[in-house]
Amino acid sequence: MTAKEDKTQTDKQTEIEHSLELRSEETASPENELRSTIDRLQRLQAEFENYKKRALRESAAYEQRVVDSVILDFLPLYDNLQRAFQSLSSNHDVETFVAGVEQIFAQFQQVLEAKGIEPIETKNQSFNPVLHEAMLSTPSDVEKNMIIEEFMPGYLRDERVLRASKVSVSQGLPLSEEEHE
Repeated sequence: MTAKEDKTQTDKQTEIEHSLELRSEETASPENELRSTIDRLQRLQAEFENYKKRALRESAAYEQRVVDSVILDFLPLYDNLQRAFQSLSSNHDVETFVAGVEQIFAQFQQVLEAKGIEPIETKNQSFNPVLHEAMLSTPSDVEKNMIIEEFMPGYLRDERVLRASKVSVSQGLPLSEEEHE
């Protein structure tokens, strides 16, 4: 074999080897790409799971801080009630006790107002199922669907019902026997 033929054969052999390498890379490339994509998806999934756990922990911690804040607003009321009862048991002065409880009640109203809580008006109001819960419906001299009595007050916060007022509603004047016939 001549050097030229030897070189041509070596070139052909190199070309074949190179072609085989490319083919093996092509077949390995999709596998590698698939593995890479799977790894990336698994990492994303793990990161998302960690994010969800972190978000739940942060949400629970925030909820605890909000509840703690509300409790701190009411603790002075509790302390004052405790002092009032201690004073009553040691002094037996009912008038002072009642005056102290009235002050605590006023303080309680201030806390509710500061939190944006306001009572739902029921006096001389017509029944509104969004604001009121009818516990009783009775015939009366009052116009139909007017609130006659409030059993339990309701409260709003930022125009949202916290608790509906429990009320008695008028059915209007009772029908006489003549009107039935």
